[in-house]
Amino acid sequence: MNVSALTVPAATSNWKRVGWVFLLLGGLFAAGNAIMFLYVDGHGSAEIKNRFFATALAGYAHGIGGAVAALLGPFQLITRIRTAWPRVHVWMGRTYLTAVLAGGLAGLYFGPQSSAGIVGSIGFTTLAVFWLYSGTQAYLAIRRGNVQVHRRWMLRNYALTFGAATLRIELPLLIIGGLSFQMAYTLVAWISWVPNWLIVEAWLRRRRAPAR
Repeated sequence: MNVSALTVPAATSNWKRVGWVFLLLGGLFAAGNAIMFLYVDGHGSAEIKNRFFATALAGYAHGIGGAVAALLGPFQLITRIRTAWPRVHVWMGRTYLTAVLAGGLAGLYFGPQSSAGIVGSIGFTTLAVFWLYSGTQAYLAIRRGNVQVHRRWMLRNYALTFGAATLRIELPLLIIGGLSFQMAYTLVAWISWVPNWLIVEAWLRRRRAPAR
């Protein structure tokens, strides 16, 4: 009997569980911070908060849309939900993509006027464009009945959604490391989501590579 054939799948399954818990905790962290930013006085940058509430509709759309997407994303990855309760998966997916649409459109509105400077503004605007584009591709793929392509685009999309979590981890670490808030905020406009996207893209390419 090949012992490795028994142990490797179990180990892989355990790593998947660890990864899923990491995504869930990150989603909870991002969503909690977004809700606190919207409803708790003194939480977050006063300058950014004032800009958000100057256009309340866009501010709430971005904050609540991002929070809902961050929370629902990990549950869309659970195979049992997709197979045992397909309608739950479908309706969660519709809610998720609606949240991405709201958050992404608001992101397009706020991106060009970001206080992160021109470089940061381009970063946040590019994120909003890719967030909306990948969500649209995921929706079009499932409408065509192409489940595999849909899943690949949804993974890319959640990598961008998860940027809300990585941003909130990286920003204070960069400031603790000695950068000013302005410089740190400019950096996270890119490094909060580009590495996420590249990691998922590398994983998808590896999954598609033929076995040797």
